[in-house]
Amino acid sequence: MKKQCKIRKALSLCLIAGMLVTSISTMGVSAKNKLALSCKKMVLRVGEKKKLSMKKTNKKVIWSSRNKKIATVNKKGIVCGKHVGTTKIVARIQKKKYICAVKVTKKEKQPMTTAATGTDVLPANTQPAPVMTSPAAETVQPDVTVQPTSTPTVTPTVVPAPTLMPTPENEHGPAWEAGKLSGTKEDFETYFNPDMKQYTKRQKNAPQGRIKDITYYSEVVGADREASVYLPPNYDEDKEYPVLYMLHGIGCDRGQWRYMSLNEILSNMINRGEVPPVIAVLPSVVPKNGLNKDTFSGDNIGAFTIFEKEFLNDLEPYIQKNYPVSVKREDTGVCGLSMGGMEALRLGFAIKDHFNYIGSFSAAPTLDQSILTLDGWTYQPQTVLLCSGDADSTIGNNPFNYHQSLEENKVDHIWYQYPGGTHEEKVWKNGLVNFLKRSYRS
Repeated sequence: MKKQCKIRKALSLCLIAGMLVTSISTMGVSAKNKLALSCKKMVLRVGEKKKLSMKKTNKKVIWSSRNKKIATVNKKGIVCGKHVGTTKIVARIQKKKYICAVKVTKKEKQPMTTAATGTDVLPANTQPAPVMTSPAAETVQPDVTVQPTSTPTVTPTVVPAPTLMPTPENEHGPAWEAGKLSGTKEDFETYFNPDMKQYTKRQKNAPQGRIKDITYYSEVVGADREASVYLPPNYDEDKEYPVLYMLHGIGCDRGQWRYMSLNEILSNMINRGEVPPVIAVLPSVVPKNGLNKDTFSGDNIGAFTIFEKEFLNDLEPYIQKNYPVSVKREDTGVCGLSMGGMEALRLGFAIKDHFNYIGSFSAAPTLDQSILTLDGWTYQPQTVLLCSGDADSTIGNNPFNYHQSLEENKVDHIWYQYPGGTHEEKVWKNGLVNFLKRSYRS
């Protein structure tokens, strides 16, 4: 009997041991196959993007943010910091949720444009501004052959019939009438050369506007698009504001204007009463998959070619739906620099009766000048302003050709050149201030 008891005990111990081994093995397999986020904590700066992913699954993941004002996440798990703060990104697979704690910190200060060369120094994830080199005596075209862009047949957004606006007259003062054309340094000093420090330096104890980043979906491009929106001092969602669309140069994105003291310029002019509170929109006119390293690549140029359609179909409707902007022609403006200066002219004149203010600074030489006419228009735009540096070897004397076309077509406009100015930031800031001083008048 004792011998049988010992055998039974031994068999019991073996059975228990086997069960333990099986259990441990099963636990190991379970732990090995357990789903998990690629990280549970994430720190990123405002404007920075990082990717989240789920490990050990091919199942569909639904991403969401607990606070989109702090950070957003797209359907691919790419997280973008929006404002300083903390939030949580949630990954949901069927009924199971996985959480990543996100902390968004301040953006590093970006260096400004170098005055000597006019080279735009942008954030690390942006391409440098286009600074083309050429012999001084030539009007330079981009390295690629660019045919004048044809205007797509696009039906403009229907807006309420505006009140007839007269052609600007003497009520706008001597800077309008006597300063319409500047061919001399004396004319420039008299009419177009304000002290820029009063505009670019933040004023103490004065209310400031703010710039926020947005994402909208473009059906024309077939992808999410990024833009920035300037909201004026004392912004009130219950008020209605004029709107200005501001276009950057080729090889850059919305950051080009943003880092040229845009907040200070607009806020100071509003606080000084030189322009009413206005909402400014800074789209990124870039290829679907981001900027091409070759500044004048077909992709980079193509983004501008289709922008008119994207503007009418996607961007403008999004802004009108999400921000309290006026839809009236007399409250709508567009301006731009370099390739964006060309595009501002194209939008301004191709979409008839849509813009009351058109500003073009150092415009690129790729515009079909046949559109620079008011044929088919009902109203005279209140402001059409062109300018460039008279030492700009990048675009040569091309903006002067646009000025001549406008003159031949009897389009009332302002034209001036910045003495000694090249393809650089000081010319564009000056152009913006002069454009705004002559626009959005009550």
